[in-house]
Amino acid sequence: MRILFLALISVCSLIANASDFILAQKTEIKSDFLSENRTILVKLPEQYKDNDKEYPVLYVLHAQWDMLSTLSTIDLLEGQVPNFIVIGVEGMGKELRPDQGKSTVFSQFLANEVVPYVNKNYRTADFSILSGHSNSGRFVLDYWLNDKAPFSQYFAFSPSLEDKYITGRVSNLAPKQLKELSPLTVTIANEGNHMQVPFDELSQTLANVPGATFTFQKFPEQSHRTTKHHSMQFALQHTFTGWEPTYELKVSGFDGLTNHYRNLSDKFGFKVVIPTNTLQRLMAHHAISDSENAASELKLHIAYTIKEVSSGIAATVETAEYLLNNGYEEAGKTILKEMCNQAEEHARCKG
Repeated sequence: MRILFLALISVCSLIANASDFILAQKTEIKSDFLSENRTILVKLPEQYKDNDKEYPVLYVLHAQWDMLSTLSTIDLLEGQVPNFIVIGVEGMGKELRPDQGKSTVFSQFLANEVVPYVNKNYRTADFSILSGHSNSGRFVLDYWLNDKAPFSQYFAFSPSLEDKYITGRVSNLAPKQLKELSPLTVTIANEGNHMQVPFDELSQTLANVPGATFTFQKFPEQSHRTTKHHSMQFALQHTFTGWEPTYELKVSGFDGLTNHYRNLSDKFGFKVVIPTNTLQRLMAHHAISDSENAASELKLHIAYTIKEVSSGIAATVETAEYLLNNGYEEAGKTILKEMCNQAEEHARCKG
């Protein structure tokens, strides 16, 4: 039965309809702080228009360079991390430089114009990440040390630490102050002592803060540029460790599966539902299974799909039709029969 379920992981993925590839939509914001119009890039989850869910937000600085690598990494991690609204914020050079811990024009633009615009125009959950690489990584650290709303976590990849500005700010804070800061992930590639020495100093200082949630990771096989993908992958997987349930948990029963996603909702502060493709695979699994609890499990999975997924009936019908057309006729009929028991008004259930 395990082999059958794993096979369904591949075949059920073919059910989804193909869509045009769009990297991101450009949106222009009038900025009073910058005294100009500024473009941000917006990438919504593929299923955003099909439901009314709220989604966590990943803000990516240096978007003109780092949006593509971020989106490709998220795509590779599908199922292992949440579906994000990804916001790319362009910026470079002097505007990203810190100012002795003071709020800069760019930080005010980000906090007071970009984030409110995103929250107003998109369905955002109360969970967000600010991410930056190199010069923008230093900006992230400076912003993190000020610990201003609205970001929940911070990612700084190969941040520019050679001027000792960040390590100096950290050394001037007491452990109690550092402990109160938001979770932070910092990475570094193979970049020489001018970067390695302050990185080690920063990691050692923060490692001595009891109970803090600071993570440091080295990628000695990567360069300053190539570490972008590896760093984002590490940071997301570390932040959302255990997001995807194991195979054993998926097929162990509906109660265990829903409890897993309920715990994720409690942990991260936004509602997490079972992914549609997981529900489709499990419907197929239980429809084909000859175990004594297969019928009751199928009933529970279909009921959840119809109630919690905006396209739940369509997803159920797609699963049944796939089975009907691929040698599992009885299983397909079983799914349709149970669906009609719960949604008899559907056109497929009449006549």
